[in-house]
Amino acid sequence: MINWLKKYLPLKFSTLIKNRLICLLLMFVLGLSLSGATKSAVTPSIRVPILGFHNIIDFEIAKQTKIKPLSFDHDYGKRELYTVLNYLVENNYWFLTSQDLFTYFIQKSKPIPPEYLHRKPIMITFDDGYLGVHENVLPILKDLEKTYREKVKIVLFINPGYMGVNIKYFVPHMSCNDLRDGYKRGFYDIQSHGFAHQNLSKLDLKNLELELEKSKTKLRECTADLDPNKWVAAHIAYPYGSVSQKVEKYLPKYHLTGYLYDGIISRPNRLRNPFQISRVPVNRYTTPLQLIRIVNRATPITQLALKDS
Repeated sequence: MINWLKKYLPLKFSTLIKNRLICLLLMFVLGLSLSGATKSAVTPSIRVPILGFHNIIDFEIAKQTKIKPLSFDHDYGKRELYTVLNYLVENNYWFLTSQDLFTYFIQKSKPIPPEYLHRKPIMITFDDGYLGVHENVLPILKDLEKTYREKVKIVLFINPGYMGVNIKYFVPHMSCNDLRDGYKRGFYDIQSHGFAHQNLSKLDLKNLELELEKSKTKLRECTADLDPNKWVAAHIAYPYGSVSQKVEKYLPKYHLTGYLYDGIISRPNRLRNPFQISRVPVNRYTTPLQLIRIVNRATPITQLALKDS
C-alpha cells in the first residue's frame, strides 16, 4: 500500500495542479473577454464622415455662357454637391460644426442635445476660402432651409492672407464681408487654414508661430462682434494636409483640434490625438453616389455610445 502511494500519489497531485492551473487560465481569458465585451458595448467606435471640398463651380452655367472658369481637379460641381446635400437633409443627418465635434465627441463635456440623438453625424468642410463656395454653396443652403426647414452648417477653413483677393489668373477668394454674411445667417463655421497656406511642417519656429497666430487674429478681427464665444479660428485644417511632431507641439497654444486630409473616416470618440482628425478628400471625379456610400457609413449616435470606458 505504501509503495502504491509512493508511486501514484505524486502523479495524481500533479494532475490536480495542472487541472487547477488550466481552470484558472480559462477563467482569466473569459474575464478578459467579458471585460472587452462590456467595454465595447459602452464605447463603440462612432464613425463620423468628414468630407473635404475645395472650390465649387457651376459647370452648367459655364457651358451655357462658354466662359471657362479657372478650375482644378480638386474642384467640385454645384449640381453634384446639391445632390449630396439634398440626400443628407432628406435622410436627417446631423451637420456638425468643428465645435460640435470637439464638445460632444472628443471632449465629451456636454450630452448630445435630444434633437440629435439617433441621427447620423456628418461634417462638410471647404478649404482655402474660394469665392465659388460663397456664390454657389450659399444659395444651396438657403434653398435647403426653405424646402426642409433645416439649417445646413458647413465648415470653412480659411487663409485670411487671401481674403478678398480677386486678380487675373488667380482663383478669387471670399472677402471678410462674404464670411460675415454666411456666418450671420448661421450657415458658416469659420476656422483656420493657416494665414497664407504655407506647409507648416517646412516652416521654422518663428514663421510657424506667425502663420498660426496671424491667421487666428485676422479671422477673429473679421468676426469679432459676431463671435462672443471665440469659436472662430479655434480649430485648424493643415495646408496640404501636412503636420509634424514639431508643429503639433505648438498647436495647443492656438487651437483645440487639427484636421488632416488622409482619406479616412473619422472615429472621434476613440481619438487619442485631437490634432489628428481624419477627413475624406473630394474632387471632381468623385461622384455623388460614391459620396453617398461614404456618408452612409456614419454611425447613428446615442448618449450611451459616447460615455467614457
